[in-house]
Amino acid sequence: MQTRKALKKKPLTIEPYLMSLLASRIGSISVQMNNIMVKSARSSVMALARDCSTAICDAYGEVLTFPSGFPVHVGGTSISGRLLLQMHGNHLRKGDAYLNNSPYHGNTHPADHTILVPVFLDDELMFICVCRGHQADIGNSIPSTYHTKARDVYEEGALIFPFVKVQEDYQDVQDIIRMCRMRIRVPEVWYGDYLAMIGAARIGEQELVKLTEKYGRKTIKAFCEQWHRYGEQRMIEEIRKFPPGKAVYETRHDPIPGMLPEGVKVRVQLEVDPHKGVVICDFTDNEDSQPCGLNLCEATLTSAARTGVLNRMSVADLPHCEGALGRIIVKMREGSVVGKAKHPFSSSVATTNVNDRAVVAVQCGLNRITDRLGMAEPHYDMGVAISVISGVDSRHGKKPYVTQLISGVSGSAGVNGHDGYLHHAISNGGMFFTNSVEMIERAYPILYLEQEVMRDGIGSGKWDGGPSIKTVIRTLNDPVTFVYMGDGHENPSRGAAGGRDGVPAQAYLCAVKNGVETEILQELPTIHEITVQPGQAIMGIYSSAGGYGDPLERDPERVKHRVREGWLSTHTAREVYGVQLDTAPELYVVKYAETEQLRKQLKSK
Repeated sequence: MQTRKALKKKPLTIEPYLMSLLASRIGSISVQMNNIMVKSARSSVMALARDCSTAICDAYGEVLTFPSGFPVHVGGTSISGRLLLQMHGNHLRKGDAYLNNSPYHGNTHPADHTILVPVFLDDELMFICVCRGHQADIGNSIPSTYHTKARDVYEEGALIFPFVKVQEDYQDVQDIIRMCRMRIRVPEVWYGDYLAMIGAARIGEQELVKLTEKYGRKTIKAFCEQWHRYGEQRMIEEIRKFPPGKAVYETRHDPIPGMLPEGVKVRVQLEVDPHKGVVICDFTDNEDSQPCGLNLCEATLTSAARTGVLNRMSVADLPHCEGALGRIIVKMREGSVVGKAKHPFSSSVATTNVNDRAVVAVQCGLNRITDRLGMAEPHYDMGVAISVISGVDSRHGKKPYVTQLISGVSGSAGVNGHDGYLHHAISNGGMFFTNSVEMIERAYPILYLEQEVMRDGIGSGKWDGGPSIKTVIRTLNDPVTFVYMGDGHENPSRGAAGGRDGVPAQAYLCAVKNGVETEILQELPTIHEITVQPGQAIMGIYSSAGGYGDPLERDPERVKHRVREGWLSTHTAREVYGVQLDTAPELYVVKYAETEQLRKQLKSK
């Protein structure tokens, strides 16, 4: 297989105006593909939470653009593009489509079904359209697309498709469709999402063919080559804004009782080399693969490292192409829990928990090289509010359902110069949308009783971390099974540069009284599967993010604002931030003389 780097002929030179035009047009096609998926998908996961992404690769499988993609979905897209060509390059034909959800073959995890469509002009391959969507169900041995406790891929149970042809000459390969319909718990929902991805990829194919016909093959191929070189140069310029340096950072995922009593260590060795224009993220010094679903894979660890570095760059118009991303060099070991997945170890949860820790290890490790956009740790938790729920709904004739809730997610880290924001989801998640509570309640037999910011649930700092969120969900007339895979209870988010740690994650089973009042019955593990009965509720308290910088240096007016909006108590304002408030006036007033004196006392302790 020929690669882009193997090209020797100097391509046609593209004028800057045309470079900009083509980049914008190809990016808009990717956005168009994403919009089609969202508007035509059947699952709440894709249609409401928009847990789906698109990208366009060049003829060598290297990503050109992903303007509307989740970082975890698209940061390693080139791995899939290249592997498609390696496995099927001599047999690709117009009208083909391939399904890949194998974490051992460039995909993220089995729940992310990925459709890849080769785009031809006559008989010449020009592009590859990529559509990736998180499924409501994939046939796991438990009713969840995440199986944290799966000891191997067999116990996990998902159907694995390593670049399997699902369309030929624009027609479905019915053998594959029948397999999925028989094995997946909600076959009509899956097939609807499949059609949404196929339709989006085909629209992308049509638009890219039109573009190529309009500007000609030579121009398009020259653009692709120069776009990668432009992205590479832009990334080198950004890396050269960092000082040179090396650093090591470690964080640790919470234990899984009975399986991983010590949890999972995540360790990265970082090197910034501005002269060469590279950032090296070396994860090779981590434990071997573990008998659980937390093992990362090549695509997710690659995207985690790249996301961690990009989060420390204050530039919005960096080209999202392999030319740019390739300057972030990711080293990993095959057969490592923080590395490249090795069959048959499970990577069921490869997109979230340990992956989040890997992102954080990179972006916080860079604190030891520069304080430019220095970061604390964000919240850790894929808890109750992100549960996969399943059961039957008596409101609709005992109709079975499986879906993932995307709600009540917590905040991002305090950053040097910025407070953490409220809605963060996961560190590598990017563009998550929170489910509409009303739409979820209408579709499934649950009722949200509470979803609110926890008072004093902030990782305090000169720049605060995002707050903890409390979510309480009750059942109606049917039992509901909740499967969730939390983190951040025993190893909560750490502050940085004097900032305080976040509050730990928690989960509880509750009794419901008078329809809305709750009484805690028992504390639940933060990784758990439980069937909640009618008359009960499940409560999740998300971990909050760490703060950045000394809280005693926070602007008192910002503290006053947090107290007024109910995020902080006057006690915390006084004891943690050293701010005295007069709460008699309607909008409150900072007592500056008393505050100055109190801060001197607190600093002297």
